[in-house]
Amino acid sequence: MNKKQIEQEFKKIDYELRFNKPDFAPYPPELVKRREFLLFAQVHLSNILDAKLKKDKWDERFETEMYNKVIEIYYNWSANH
Repeated sequence: MNKKQIEQEFKKIDYELRFNKPDFAPYPPELVKRREFLLFAQVHLSNILDAKLKKDKWDERFETEMYNKVIEIYYNWSANH
């Protein structure tokens, strides 16, 4: 993942967290669990950037794989739960 792709992914997550949310509170527990994956995804994106700065290819690959898995779970939530 290059820096432009990472920025785009951060924008997608920001949209999901800020705008794609229900109009009621508190959120149901299932929705809270699902949205936690967006926070995990942000952590992995930050770790990808950090690995790039350190030029650590192993960490970069690992964090990219973890990011992809977390996002897959988020977007396929209804199929898995």
